[in-house]
Amino acid sequence: MKTKNIFIIFILVLFISCFPYVYYDQDEVLLKGVDIDQTIEIAKIELEEGGFDSILTLWAVRDQLINAEQAEKINSLYFQYIDKLEGDFEIWHYAWAISNLYRNNNDEVKAVLQNAYNDAKKRPEQLKQFKKIAEEHINGTKIYMGDVHDLGRAYARSHIVVSGNKDYIQSLEEFKEKKLKEKSSKK
Repeated sequence: MKTKNIFIIFILVLFISCFPYVYYDQDEVLLKGVDIDQTIEIAKIELEEGGFDSILTLWAVRDQLINAEQAEKINSLYFQYIDKLEGDFEIWHYAWAISNLYRNNNDEVKAVLQNAYNDAKKRPEQLKQFKKIAEEHINGTKIYMGDVHDLGRAYARSHIVVSGNKDYIQSLEEFKEKKLKEKSSKK
């Protein structure tokens, strides 16, 4: 049932927005002022909370430049959660995040992410749905970057910290406050 709902959402997004935010040049997607450290903390919160979208913070930041220390944290999160993911959508996007982070960064970052990247490259084989597109995104010759569609853009803007850019959240604290308000309103 859960996978069926994700598939329906995917098809709706395909027809509604036609992927207006796909890029192949990293310079077009780099965010000036992005705070990777705070964004990794947001990713941890989402992953601990779980849900089909829990992996999307790392997916949303997959095209940014990171350093080796940040790569260590991301590598650790990848291996901590990849085998806990049940849905094809989640596995595809989590592996895609690692693939782009690996391919878009320097040799020092690549050395840290090498094992995660090797694992991510094999993940499309296990998928029942999205196998072909996941294979292309993770192992293809093109690197698919950007928010892809309106839902991806909205998620990125509410989960990536970019101080000084009012289109994005400004801090980890702002994210936590919004998360707390969401939880309070659901009670």
